[in-house]
Amino acid sequence: MNLRICMIGCGEFARLCHGPSQRKCVALHPEVELAACCDTDPIRAQAYGKSFGFAGRYSDVLTMLAAEDPDAVVLAVPPATTCRVASLVLEHGFPLLLEKPPGMTLAELDRLIAAAETGGAPAQVAFNRRYMPVMLKAREILDAHFPPESVSRIDYEMTRFNRWDPDFSTTAIHALDAALFLSRSPFLAAELHFQPQSQGDRDAVNIAVEANCASGSRVLINIQPVTGRNAESVKIHTVGQFLAVKIPASPLSDEAGSLEHWRGNELVASYSDGAADVGERFGIVRETESFLDAVCAGNGFAPRLQECRQQVALMEALRLRRTGPICFASKKG
Repeated sequence: MNLRICMIGCGEFARLCHGPSQRKCVALHPEVELAACCDTDPIRAQAYGKSFGFAGRYSDVLTMLAAEDPDAVVLAVPPATTCRVASLVLEHGFPLLLEKPPGMTLAELDRLIAAAETGGAPAQVAFNRRYMPVMLKAREILDAHFPPESVSRIDYEMTRFNRWDPDFSTTAIHALDAALFLSRSPFLAAELHFQPQSQGDRDAVNIAVEANCASGSRVLINIQPVTGRNAESVKIHTVGQFLAVKIPASPLSDEAGSLEHWRGNELVASYSDGAADVGERFGIVRETESFLDAVCAGNGFAPRLQECRQQVALMEALRLRRTGPICFASKKG
């Protein structure tokens, strides 16, 4: 049985990551069929379809869905339009892999959840760090050697070069989700701190997030969008052990992910994904495969929309530069 995929959004990120990964999935899984792609710019849709092997090319989402009746849909459109387009797909009952963020606000997230319930369609949010080989290796080590309640501190750092975006929160949400993924425990409360930066007529803000997990771990997230390089890393501490992870920060870079696991002041394990191509290294191939496996099985979508409330709540608070404690739930709740 063929598994027919439609792609919505044929912009830069889709061309860099989703297209090559979708083409690779077809090579690895002959039952996958690239049915059609869609973009409001028909020239982009034509170019994407030709480059990656999509049979049909459209400029209207509903026209494509009605004509192609796909088994699964992938969505990569600008964050401001994600909720509107994703809601259409979900209300019509099509399983959806949607690029982050899953809504710009908690209200938009709730609208997406309601749309999925209306259409009876599952959705998976494309937080690709969860599927990077280096992050999967880190989780494997954590699950084997670092019980969540034993972790004293997690330090996550995201730095970027020359990102004077009016709204960096839609990128910063990756750090929030990755920290939650590695902590394996929800946040009970978080506090945000902001440090404005300026250069000429351009403005940005450095962000520090301090959070306490239900497990007892302390999480510190440092986000600096206009520093000297693109980089991402995390350090995880427990008594007698230390895990350091270097995370691929950009699909435009050849920089590999790597990690070191230290125990008793000795290096006991190391890993590098330097041989992987960009789709594998950046997690898009495994993310796509996981989504398609879940479509076939009818479950296993990770993360689902309902699992993204803390990430979206903090992203919204970052955008609005809210200070003071943000409380999520009690340990008993």
